[in-house]
Parts: sequence; C-alpha cells; structure tokens
Amino acid sequence: MISVLLVNGRSLLRCEAEGHALFDKKGRDIVCAAATILLRTAAQTLSQRPGICFTSEEPVLGKIAFEARADKDSAITELKFAADFLQKGFESLAKEFPQNVQLECKLEE
Repeated sequence: MISVLLVNGRSLLRCEAEGHALFDKKGRDIVCAAATILLRTAAQTLSQRPGICFTSEEPVLGKIAFEARADKDSAITELKFAADFLQKGFESLAKEFPQNVQLECKLEE
C-alpha cells in the first residue's frame, strides 16, 4: 500500500509518500504510476518556483518526501494550489483503489 501524508500550513506544504501499491506487477502498476506522476510533477514544479524554498530527501525506491515553504507572500497561493492538487489527486486514487492508497492530511498552524 502507498501511504501518503500531506501537511498543509499557511506557508508550508510537506508531503511524504512511502510504500508500493501492489496493484499489478512492477512496470504494469497503474496505481503506482498515477501516484508517481502526481508526486513528481508537484515536486518538480514547486522546486522551480520563485519565492518557494524547496527541500527534498534523496529519493529511494518506494519513498519520496519533500517540503516547500513560501519565502514571499506571493508564493502562498501557489503552495495552496499544489496542496489542493495533491489532496484531490490522492483522494481520487484512494477512493478508487482503497486497498492500494491511503491518504492522511494534517493542518499545521
């Protein structure tokens, strides 16, 4: 199972995902592919945005973790959009594949 933790604050977005979907064989797992695309696209986009301080752990097979902080108020909207994008994407995956994806969301003050 892929376990995803999204932590969302006013100027913070942290995401940690770990595990394997085990929906199908390696290279044919559509659930894993969907989760990977959501995570990589969000991480790559946030890492290139001005006004956002982006850090990530060294990726390893079956785990990705990153944190994005808005250095400027103008970047807060972008963080909010990225958080909503990830939340909606993983809610959809978890609803369709509840035995393969688990999502936990936390708000941070």
